[in-house]
Amino acid sequence: MGNVGGGEIVVILILGLLVLGPTRLAVVAQNVGRLVGQFRRVASGFQEELQDLVEDPSIEALARERGRGLTSNEVIDGGSQDGD
Repeated sequence: MGNVGGGEIVVILILGLLVLGPTRLAVVAQNVGRLVGQFRRVASGFQEELQDLVEDPSIEALARERGRGLTSNEVIDGGSQDGD
């Protein structure tokens, strides 16, 4: 939950109880819980898709090939600049 500790949660609950009352606080807490659950599911799905892309062998091979191309070009370019 980030940097929110037990004391901060108690203060938030007391303020919510005073402002909303006991019945509405329960409904609001339930809705917030649902929203947090949905957010976690979406974030988890995004993280899984990103992990799948990172571990995709075809993308990794393409990145390695491009990396080799850049490295060989830098060596060739660097050698020609030293000779000038």
